[in-house]
Amino acid sequence: MRKHKKIYYSAGLISIIMLPIMCIIYLKSIDAFTSHGALSLYVWNGKDFKEQTTQFLNSRKFKAINLTGDLESDTEKLKIAQKNVKQIISTKDSIKGIKFHFEKKAQYWSYIKVIDILNIEKTPTFLVYKNDIWFANPKIPKPDKNIQYLEIKPIICISGRLQNEYLERVQNEYLEKNKYKIFYQRVIEFSKKYYLPITAYFLMFFFTFKRIKNKKMY
Repeated sequence: MRKHKKIYYSAGLISIIMLPIMCIIYLKSIDAFTSHGALSLYVWNGKDFKEQTTQFLNSRKFKAINLTGDLESDTEKLKIAQKNVKQIISTKDSIKGIKFHFEKKAQYWSYIKVIDILNIEKTPTFLVYKNDIWFANPKIPKPDKNIQYLEIKPIICISGRLQNEYLERVQNEYLEKNKYKIFYQRVIEFSKKYYLPITAYFLMFFFTFKRIKNKKMY
């Protein structure tokens, strides 16, 4: 039986190999791999309940934590701050508190990280105002033995106006200044997550062209 020479259609092989790359690039361009989230946050406007809020701030001893925008320094400060928040809550300390101050060069991720820490540790109260976030335990009133208390089911009433202008401005500034760094980090994260199919793909790419090259030599 006569042997037929195998014919390799190089353009077709290249097209098959390039299609996954083009698909990934397109999905990346429309943020198909980006996870979006939202936080419900009340920003104090400096007017509502001014007397009570001022009294609350003046009756505590706040430890100031200044976030400057330095990645290593801010990361270490927030790690220590989370331990302090946890300790204040566990000891039910109503005197000490923490004030997070965001300087002009502070990055957006640190703002979100502070809110995330306060939510993780289930802080009972914290105040967001301009470039500061204040945290402290509320004072627990001592029970009066002469007063008979009735068992009443609590009703939580939340009122306030969501103000997202500050968050949006800080986010836009951070994304603009660090767009290349963010893109590089996303590429690294994507590569770590899908390293097996990416490796298999490049191996297929390599051996396909190697085989075509060897066939041309013979």
